Amino acid sequence: MAAIRSFRWKQLRVTLLVLVGLALLVFGVLQVGRVFDVFAKRYTLITHVGDVAGLREGAPVTLAGQRVGQVSSIEFIPLERKPAGAHLEVRLAISEDVRQQIRRDSRVYIRPQGLLGDKYIDVSPGTATAVVLQPGDTLVAEPAMDIEQLLARSASMLDSATLAVSDLRKVTGGLIAGEGTIGRLLKDEQLYTQMIVTTGTLQRTLAQLNDPNGSFGRLVHDPRLYNRLISAISRVDSIGALVLGGEGTVGKLLADDALYQSLFSTAARADSAVANLSGVLNRMTTGTGTFQKLATDPQLYDSLLKAVVDLQTLLADVRANPKKFVPPVQIRVF
Repeated sequence: MAAIRSFRWKQLRVTLLVLVGLALLVFGVLQVGRVFDVFAKRYTLITHVGDVAGLREGAPVTLAGQRVGQVSSIEFIPLERKPAGAHLEVRLAISEDVRQQIRRDSRVYIRPQGLLGDKYIDVSPGTATAVVLQPGDTLVAEPAMDIEQLLARSASMLDSATLAVSDLRKVTGGLIAGEGTIGRLLKDEQLYTQMIVTTGTLQRTLAQLNDPNGSFGRLVHDPRLYNRLISAISRVDSIGALVLGGEGTVGKLLADDALYQSLFSTAARADSAVANLSGVLNRMTTGTGTFQKLATDPQLYDSLLKAVVDLQTLLADVRANPKKFVPPVQIRVF
């Protein structure tokens, strides 16, 4: 009887252990399904790529870094409907819960999971103004950089860094040897001393300039100069406003056309006077009057010259003997 009870107890413990194991298994499956979104309701989106480069069916699909689905299939595109630059059609099974986040301006990126070459799909969220994609719509894929291209670029950058280090070593070697200005600063104590003296002189000069009692210091520290400048600028602005408003002599010169009309009429009168003067001169040089003879008859010129000489002689004689030309006074008695 005791043996039977012992056997039943063992069976009960085994049954309980199996039930607990099954419960843990179910709980684990549910947790894995929740983490990897296995049991969620999904819809399909399509993207076309030129090369999957390590992407496999079942690879995760993320939206802004959050897992929302997986790659359901990767197939070649038939030649008759192959778009330019694309060879493979990738179908994405994505959770219905994030349908509103994936829109027409969303983009697909094939990203590496690590250095082993495995890839996954990352989808960028769309904007509120774009149309929500429906099942079977196509997402635009951005070109992805392969790990080999990344390594090649890294090798190129490493070569450039090596050259830069080599050049830097040459420069530092020249500095240590005392070449160039900086090298002389490092090696030449006399130049260093001269720089110290120059720095001290510059500091004294700056101290003098900063002295509020000096001319430059007053320019820097005295606010009255600033206020005077502001006042002068204000006066200039007011004068400019008056000039533009047509006030004063300068304003009238700018705004009133009476001066222009007067100058224009004066210029016209001047032109008429010049024309008249030109006619007079023409008649003096081409006519038969006195001025023309004075200008062209040498005999008349000689006569005038002789008359002038005689007049000068007479005037000299009058100054020398004035009594000679005074008539005698006759006294009469009536």
